[in-house]
Amino acid sequence: MAVARLSEAWVRAVLTENYSAGVVRKLLLDFFAFQLVSPRARRGAKGRVARRLYLILWKLQVQGIIRQEEGLIHLLVGAKSPSGVEAPRRDLGPLLKKLLFRAQLSEDGQGDGHTPADLLALRKEFLVAAVEAGWPVSEAAEHLGLKTETATRILAGA
Repeated sequence: MAVARLSEAWVRAVLTENYSAGVVRKLLLDFFAFQLVSPRARRGAKGRVARRLYLILWKLQVQGIIRQEEGLIHLLVGAKSPSGVEAPRRDLGPLLKKLLFRAQLSEDGQGDGHTPADLLALRKEFLVAAVEAGWPVSEAAEHLGLKTETATRILAGA
């Protein structure tokens, strides 16, 4: 399967060589989908690329190599901490991974339900699930690429 060729090293190389100043996540998804998905591919091939790409981007964000904000990806200069040891971060778990994936798909205008109201509902669904799992709002907002104030407004329903 061509999607399996999408690796963390390839994503890092593309970000470093082509998009060092930053890139819109949807554009990055389209780039990899064009490279990996055949025009004759069955339905859902781009969704499989998206799922794998978003997981890789999440791992890079956890490692401190990139920062995601409102669908924009920024490559961080000096990605590693000086001591080489990073603070442990929570694992998303299967439910939160699914909710994060759906929110990011909606943000990028992919799949079903990518109206502004649906995007807001999906972000709120992720934030509520994360807070119920014991996460601080700031950490949940960071995973969505939102500021804490924006996440608090979403949770408040404003």
